[in-house]
Amino acid sequence: MQESKQGIKSIELGIEILKKVSEYDRPLSITEISNICDMSKSKLYRYLISFVKTGYLEKDENLKYTIGNELILLGVRALDNVNIGKIATPYIHNLRDNINETVALGLWGENGPFFVKWEPSFNHANISLGVREGSQINVTKSATGKIFTAFLPREKTKKLVSNELNGDDMAIEAFYEEVKVLRETKFATTQDTLLPAISALSVPIFGRNGIIMAALNVVGFTDTLDMSDDSNIAKEMKKNAYLLSTDLGYTAIKQ
Repeated sequence: MQESKQGIKSIELGIEILKKVSEYDRPLSITEISNICDMSKSKLYRYLISFVKTGYLEKDENLKYTIGNELILLGVRALDNVNIGKIATPYIHNLRDNINETVALGLWGENGPFFVKWEPSFNHANISLGVREGSQINVTKSATGKIFTAFLPREKTKKLVSNELNGDDMAIEAFYEEVKVLRETKFATTQDTLLPAISALSVPIFGRNGIIMAALNVVGFTDTLDMSDDSNIAKEMKKNAYLLSTDLGYTAIKQ
């Protein structure tokens, strides 16, 4: 007979509350959370106070709640225990073979984004771009950096952004405004910013609860790479990124 192990009920209930809130991409009132979790407001309120104090939830000026930076960062740290490069390899090969362009997988590390996979296209196999697996990437001048900045908490990116933009407050704010739209389009581009005549495209890869886990990138020559967001390349990128995201536990977020 299997032994029944009893845990801490209050912790289990708290985790369920966080899960429910994270399923929505809009702030929720205490009444909405109470209904979703089937819990009285008086009981729920004590959990919400603790979650806000610890940064796992944020409370806005309208007294509504969303997931907080600490919860997001907890998901980002989980990258250390997931071999994304191995899981992503068939999708990277599929994308490269379908569009015949160089494909790379980017992750976020302590010093910003870097490539963990770099698969040159058959056309570019003998052409050196000075980039390889392990190469660190500029945050503000790369499509990969823009995608991560759009979906990571600002606390995670602000030091690197400030350093790259020499502490220019106006330039920093302009950059953050620029990447805001990427949360909607989920598609970033750069042209000739890192290397002459070389452009790049990037789309996010999400894990459970919509937390960004990686970025899928295409790199090619500016004069031949179709950079429009409705191109065949963009469609193939988004399709493979979505399939990879589902492998990492991503499900569509409720509106």
